[in-house]
Amino acid sequence: MRKAFTPLKIKHLTLANRLVLPPMALDQATEHGEVTTKLLEHYLLRVQSNRGKSSEKKTFRAKVGMIIVEHAYVCASGRAHPCQLGIDQDRLIPGLRLLVEEVHNEGIPVGIQLSHAGARALNFPVGPSEISCPYLVRYGKDQESVLKELPRELSKEEIRQLVVTFAKAAQRARKAGFDFLEIHGAHGYLLNQFYSPLTNQRSDEYGGNLERRLKFPLEVIKAIKDEVGSAMPVFYRLGADDRSPGGNTVQDSIRIVPLLEKAGIDCLDLSGGISGYPRKGPRGFFNYLAEAIKPITNIPVLVTGGITEIGMAEDLIRTGTADLVGIGRALLADPQWVAKAWQRLLGPE
Repeated sequence: MRKAFTPLKIKHLTLANRLVLPPMALDQATEHGEVTTKLLEHYLLRVQSNRGKSSEKKTFRAKVGMIIVEHAYVCASGRAHPCQLGIDQDRLIPGLRLLVEEVHNEGIPVGIQLSHAGARALNFPVGPSEISCPYLVRYGKDQESVLKELPRELSKEEIRQLVVTFAKAAQRARKAGFDFLEIHGAHGYLLNQFYSPLTNQRSDEYGGNLERRLKFPLEVIKAIKDEVGSAMPVFYRLGADDRSPGGNTVQDSIRIVPLLEKAGIDCLDLSGGISGYPRKGPRGFFNYLAEAIKPITNIPVLVTGGITEIGMAEDLIRTGTADLVGIGRALLADPQWVAKAWQRLLGPE
């Protein structure tokens, strides 16, 4: 059996294979954050198997092992896009539950990513510090005009309230039936902004050294774990490298991984930090993060970024560089990518 198509267990969650549909911002919800038919169809198209002559067992394996639904804002002020998916109100639970049920009907585990845009928010940007950062681009409702308003610095009381807000969003995700959660701590969003020295210049307990910059994310993790209980897996998307002078480096992230693991994170989803990810880059542009971090952690590692060929995904799993591989843009372009990859690896039936 090829390694990319072997099962993996994360707590109670059993994945049929190691290929993941990672969270990608679609901007296909309503302006009120509701699940739409278009958004639902997007996910279903990418979790349905090849309808060819495969046996039942092989048909099941010709699907992704799991999907992580795109980042959903935990409060309206933390929205990044005009039609971003929301999870900030109970009225959104029925639509999210429908999405979960439809994906479950295909036999696929599904999680959702929780996010607050912070200084990148569409309206009323906030952040750890009232400073300008050239890497945190905010777009207007037309998604073309650039907004230049400085973020307002969050008070300690507001930070405490946001911790509660994340926990309430996690509660809604659990009620909707999601199998796991992912906390978004990458791509220049709020938790990443607190972690990065490029955007966090506070002098209180939420700023300063590496551990203090991680205080807010750790509080969010604890509140979510307390809310959903120990059985529900919680992933963390870590902006492991700011890739900018003066920002966090991979070596910094190596230091905090044990803290995330101690806090109860069940899987690390490695990605870019304040500078986000390259729109055009070499194949496997974040593989180096997994190479550095996988050897020093005891929990599964997911890596995404420019992985478009099954051969690269297979090598990452076979060599132990990563436990899971995210196939993003390739699955966006070709919903049958996994089924075709299965056929390429195993040859004609």
